[in-house]
Amino acid sequence: MKNNRFIFLAALLAGMFLFSGCEIFREALTESYASDDPDSEDYDTRFNIGIFQIVRYPRASMLEREIPIPGGETVCININPLFSSKRIRQVRAIPRPGNPDVYDLEFRIDRQGKTQWMMLYGANRNTPLVMMVDDRYVGTFIPTEYTDGREEWVKLQIGVDAYTARGIVRFARKNYEYYNPEAKNWFNNLF
Repeated sequence: MKNNRFIFLAALLAGMFLFSGCEIFREALTESYASDDPDSEDYDTRFNIGIFQIVRYPRASMLEREIPIPGGETVCININPLFSSKRIRQVRAIPRPGNPDVYDLEFRIDRQGKTQWMMLYGANRNTPLVMMVDDRYVGTFIPTEYTDGREEWVKLQIGVDAYTARGIVRFARKNYEYYNPEAKNWFNNLF
């Protein structure tokens, strides 16, 4: 009888951990199923960043999608990202002064990323853009950092929570390596 109670209690606790919304448990479960090696077949990108243009007057249903935002509202975006994790080598999370639970992000971008960022800034200088992480709305921002092609870092004043900021920082390099394998890895399967 005591053994059955112990099994029931253990199953109940395991169920609570699995179905709870706690981010720590979600992160631990996610990490246990996927590889951390970007060269592995089991690697799955996590905390994947996409920056999208807001569509004010939707008319091309194949290229546009409505996404939910806080407050029960929706916003329509162009599904082709203007910028993504493919061009982000490294990320730094910078806590906001006076509010250490909210972080702004700095991206170290590659050469092609610099060009993309210049085009993004030039075309959307005073226009709000949407940042999504793993297809979840994170926030809206107006690009204020311009790079002339010499700067490696750009700053986003986006205001993300601590869990999202930690994940973005942790997986930025791995995602970059996954999307941009080195030339020596291109031919590994041939020999």
